[in-house]
Amino acid sequence: MMRRAAACLVLMQGVAAQTVLAPLRAAYGAVPPSAHASLLLPFDARTAVAAFWSGPDFVVVADQPLPALSHLSGDHGLFSSPDVTVLERATVIRLYLPAHPQLLFSRQSDGWILQMDASGHAGSSSVRSAGSMPVFMPGAVLFPQKQAGQVLMLPDPASGQRLLIAPSLGVTGGVPQGRRAEGYSIRPSLEGLVIAADSPQIALRGTAEGVVLDAVALAPLPVGEKEASSAPASASVAMHGADWGWLGFGAAGGGQKGSSRQPSRLDSAQAAFAAGQPWQALRVLDRTPASEVPATSTSTSTSTSTSTSTSTSTSTSTSTSTSTATRNDTAQIAGTFLHAAASLLAGHTGQAQDLNDARFGDAPATRVWRGLYLMQTGQNSQTASTLLAAGFAQMQAYPAAVRALMVPQAATYVARFGDAASAALLDPLPDESAYDLARALLQARAGQAETARVALENLTASSSAQTAAYARAALVGLMLEKDMISPATAAEAYGKLLENEGQPSSLPSGPKATIRLGQAHAFALAGQPQAALAVLDRVLAGPDVPEDVLSSAYLAILRGLVFPETARGAPAGGAALAAPLSAAERIGLIAAHLPHVADGPAKAKLLAGYGCLLLAGGRLDAAMAAFGQAALLQDNPVAKADAEDLLAQAALQAHRLDVAQRALDRARHPGLPEDLATQCAYDAARLAVALGDRDRALSLLERDETDAGLELRGQVYEAQKRWPEAVLVLGRLAARSVPEDGVLTERQQALVSRLATDAAAAQDSATLLRLKGWLAGRTLGVERDEQFAMQIRSIKPLSPAH
Repeated sequence: MMRRAAACLVLMQGVAAQTVLAPLRAAYGAVPPSAHASLLLPFDARTAVAAFWSGPDFVVVADQPLPALSHLSGDHGLFSSPDVTVLERATVIRLYLPAHPQLLFSRQSDGWILQMDASGHAGSSSVRSAGSMPVFMPGAVLFPQKQAGQVLMLPDPASGQRLLIAPSLGVTGGVPQGRRAEGYSIRPSLEGLVIAADSPQIALRGTAEGVVLDAVALAPLPVGEKEASSAPASASVAMHGADWGWLGFGAAGGGQKGSSRQPSRLDSAQAAFAAGQPWQALRVLDRTPASEVPATSTSTSTSTSTSTSTSTSTSTSTSTSTSTATRNDTAQIAGTFLHAAASLLAGHTGQAQDLNDARFGDAPATRVWRGLYLMQTGQNSQTASTLLAAGFAQMQAYPAAVRALMVPQAATYVARFGDAASAALLDPLPDESAYDLARALLQARAGQAETARVALENLTASSSAQTAAYARAALVGLMLEKDMISPATAAEAYGKLLENEGQPSSLPSGPKATIRLGQAHAFALAGQPQAALAVLDRVLAGPDVPEDVLSSAYLAILRGLVFPETARGAPAGGAALAAPLSAAERIGLIAAHLPHVADGPAKAKLLAGYGCLLLAGGRLDAAMAAFGQAALLQDNPVAKADAEDLLAQAALQAHRLDVAQRALDRARHPGLPEDLATQCAYDAARLAVALGDRDRALSLLERDETDAGLELRGQVYEAQKRWPEAVLVLGRLAARSVPEDGVLTERQQALVSRLATDAAAAQDSATLLRLKGWLAGRTLGVERDEQFAMQIRSIKPLSPAH
């Protein structure tokens, strides 16, 4: 019985995704390289891959969960023992190749193939094209990876450093040589793009143009290049930024207002947008005939080239063509940006993706619009709130009709989800009623509970049904947070808000999502995780519940199921807690909802606890899966070693000695706490015993004076028939485990009987007599009593007194 069994009984878990650990060889380094060694990875055309080195491992990451790779194996030799871990959104394949042989990674009709490079140089089967070289842009770096898959974030298996990985659907040749920059480094790879982030600001995202790297912070690192000075613009554009010209706020928009020509449809659309009518701007833009579509940059360069090749007498014509091309380019950019911005404010987020691209998403003048896009599409709230807070003053300078459509909602969003630094940038809020909800939320955050409570109560009578509904939800949340009401009462109050009885209009969808999020939290605090999860299952990510907030809500509820001792119960006077769930019910709930929790270190801790639940229930394969995932997702070396050791324990119980060996090898770390180092040595000794290497087991246990260590050492001595040594270690164990008086437990009776048997085999009369005196007539059970009496009678008299 493992020494952690008791601890694991209170930790619970089930795995929605699956980790598959293929058989491993004990002597990885002993496998001689072979020019014919190969490994076929049967990825279909929809699966993007990245391949790179991480310490002694060669790592292949696919952007799809592929449980079919459970039995993946190479032909022979070098690649015969791949280690496959399947996560919710990815599959990670690791090959232990500490010699770093030269490899080729190439695309075949039936998948990707990894093989030895017999040419004498490391690399990939393709040459990196010039079109895939990074492009430095204002505030960002664009990697034109046209066939990029899903961007993934994983800890480096060797160091725990945060890796941002952009797998590729097609052959790109990877990155032959890495380089460092402020806040990040580009890792060499055989395929795909791998960024090692030194700063938490560094982010990577996929766009239609490729993969974009940027820094997200109120004071971001200098990523990319500085924004180049633009062509001469109106005074208002020069003062505010390019967005003013593109949106029609300045005196010279994309259509060159003030010229003698007739206003274009772009001019009309800009005028409608500036008047706070984005829907009308869209109608105008969508009706723009082909004759008014600005020329593309390709045709521009062609016409310019043709013009410059003419005689000197046509130089004026050349200048005019270039000027027209520049104006058309500007108009085209303005039209693209205006269409995306109008789509966003009109509620057509699917047509606003250009706001998240490499051109507009990171440029200082337009990145606030990316924040608005992320907010409306329910993406990461920390990124969105940071961008919105950084651009809050910029938005406040917009025309009043446009401000009304975006700034109050942005302020409320930052007040709800932004960090303290972002929330501070909202101060002072405009003294307008549209900002009263955000003001109350900020007061609550600042600890002004009573002021916030009064403000929220006043807002519940707002003429806006939406504002009133948000205020009611926030008021219940504030009272729960300040212990003014119990969790059960809060859950009931949220339920009444959802019923919306007595209200003049139906409950808007935004407040409904917010209320359900609050009710799920209240149910969880009231000890009703099933009800909490049922409510949360009806919530979709959106502007009121961003994807990371929804993930955190699931995480909090599942943490209470996995670690029930950390869950807060109902306070005095609250509703009684629901009936305790059985282990099977808890495992079922956890397994069904784990996919809703984003991969990362917090989920790794959850998976480790879940694995202990599974292990305690005898579900060894599922436990190994959970522990394998936990180890891969953990970025802390000590926590990672702990998860690897738990995996080794499960593998030992499942008689998967190869898996146990690999896990224990990975658990080695010079900075482990003493108790974890002792535990790892103990499990390594168990593995040595299972492999028949008893001498190594004894060496590992030499300084282990724990109960489990003494127990295992006694087993080894007994197997070697080294009875005196067995008596010594079991005697020390019995001295602290067997009480001087009182009835003995079954376990204590078995230990005394075992010690007596070893003493008899060692002809250790003194130990037998001490045991007789220690027992003082207490029973060991009928059969053991008879055996012990025979052992006592076998003692040769030492004196007449005997």
